[in-house]
Parts: sequence; structure tokens; C-alpha cells
Amino acid sequence: MNKKKLTYKGKVVTISTDTYRNNGCLAIILTYKDGEREVITTNLNSPLQSATMAFLDTNNHPTIEKWIQDHGFGLPLGYSERSGFCDYPLYTIFIPAL
Repeated sequence: MNKKKLTYKGKVVTISTDTYRNNGCLAIILTYKDGEREVITTNLNSPLQSATMAFLDTNNHPTIEKWIQDHGFGLPLGYSERSGFCDYPLYTIFIPAL
């Protein structure tokens, strides 16, 4: 687990990765000092998801794209998928940068 201290929405967080149980695809998790955890990706069960490509949860985290890009953690691939009323952008994630 990465121990680098970052700030997200004015709070100190650490960032880590895991995988979704049903398909083994990348999940990115922010953990706050108080132990609260938030998953900033969403699992759409898309064949495009992988160990290095993930859909960012812009529905629950509207500023997450800018945060990911500002920290050099990933880049948009110019593609999104819809689930319900939301479109989720697909990103390539630079795992070593996390």
C-alpha cells in the first residue's frame, strides 16, 4: 500500500489499489486519516477495464478527473461508458505513480 500523503477535498489521504472481486479489474481507493475509505473508480464490467485501465467515478467524485491528472496518476482515453444517468470516463492509470 502506498504511504504517500496526498490531499483530496482538503483532507489528507493515502491512495492504494485493489481489484473488483467479480472480474479482477483495477479499483482505486482513497483512505482518510480517520480510516474512512472511498473507491474513486466504478466497476462497469466492461471488457475495456483491466489492471491498468479504469472508469473514474465522476458521479460521486466530480473533481476526480482533474485530481488524477494533476497528480500524474493517469490520462483519459477519450472514451466513456454510461450507467444509469451518468457517463464514466475511461482512464489509463499509471500504477507506479500511485
